[in-house]
Amino acid sequence: MKRALALTLLAACGDNAPAHEAFEIVGHSDLGARGMSSALAIAGDYAYVGSRIDHQPVLIVDIADPSHPEVVGEIGAPDEALGGMSSRELRAAGDLLVVLNLQCSPTLHGCDAGAAEVENLKFFDISNRRAPALLGTYPVTSSSRLAPRSPHEFFLWRDPQDPAHVLVYLAAPGVPSLEIIDASTGVPMSVATWDPYAQGGVPKGGENNILHSLSVTDDGTLAYLSHQTSGLFVLDLTSMTMLTPPQNALHFGVMGPHSVVQVPGTKLAIATEEVYPPPFGAGCPWGHLHVVDLADPVQPTSVGEYQLPENDCAADAPMTAFTAHNATVTHDLALVTWYAGGLQAIDISDPTNPTRLAELRPEPLPQVAFEDPGLGGNKVEMWSYPVIRDGLIYVVDVRNGLYVLRYHGRWQDEVRAAGFAEGNSNL
Repeated sequence: MKRALALTLLAACGDNAPAHEAFEIVGHSDLGARGMSSALAIAGDYAYVGSRIDHQPVLIVDIADPSHPEVVGEIGAPDEALGGMSSRELRAAGDLLVVLNLQCSPTLHGCDAGAAEVENLKFFDISNRRAPALLGTYPVTSSSRLAPRSPHEFFLWRDPQDPAHVLVYLAAPGVPSLEIIDASTGVPMSVATWDPYAQGGVPKGGENNILHSLSVTDDGTLAYLSHQTSGLFVLDLTSMTMLTPPQNALHFGVMGPHSVVQVPGTKLAIATEEVYPPPFGAGCPWGHLHVVDLADPVQPTSVGEYQLPENDCAADAPMTAFTAHNATVTHDLALVTWYAGGLQAIDISDPTNPTRLAELRPEPLPQVAFEDPGLGGNKVEMWSYPVIRDGLIYVVDVRNGLYVLRYHGRWQDEVRAAGFAEGNSNL
């Protein structure tokens, strides 16, 4: 494939600064031009890409040659690609692949009404990367019909002292909202649950007042909870007690925190807010990025913000969202998927003044098999957590497939020095 250089922005200045900032497209797979792709996980020379729609498999992509990523297999029925079910989130650790399967919406996603199975986490042995073997299924259910649970995101934590020790921290809005699952053997086992309302004092009320996602510090002692309209909290995992009083939670926007990722080596974090267009959400002004100071877990504080020009509502097009989604972060650089705003590279070296370095809004495919029925008003829909592997950035656009990128510009050495990094794990 001919290499391309994406939009170049902002002449750089300062000591040893490069002449420009840009994303270079090293490789691209349209994933069969299927559309409606979701998250990705990377293990060795293979990537696994899920689907936001039902009846579509998890695709297996050979990335040994990053300039020519090639679909070489799939995980299909009876394990995946079932009616009414979406393989929404994926993470990998060693020879273990974890897939979160949830019931997708007929209206928002175009899925069947009703689900073929209970929402769940599935654990696959990928020691043979091209032939994943199901190890176990962990159903996500509720003990009460009055407080149903639905899995949404999860953080995959690997013990730095014992890499064989793997835990899944599952955000499942409902009661209990947080569940910790031991996946060390590949056979999932619940080890703890926690209810932010009854045990953490989070006030109840409102359909968006949910534990949307969380992240965990490398040492496994703290969790940062994105509880949307109730705000951002810090949880002590050693005692399962909330360090942030409910009245001190960090609030912003109409939705509040969507996801939060710690800035390596600091007491800072990058928090995003996700706002959907009507009728699924409030629409413009779109959610954007906050730099959060977590030095005092009793009082998280927003110290800086970043948004796109479209946040002035000049581009309030139907079925289009210029909203922040998921971040992967180095010490001075945030890589953030932004739906119609593409992939953003943001300088966070001055946390009070995050600034744009580069962006990628790829040329859309001429057509795909499944257009997004809820958010397809713009043909760019950057969505996944970016994954850094061997200095390259892997990211999925819902419509246009898998991109392999090289970042050129300020803080490029941090990206190139990262052996592996992704937004919702400590791997």
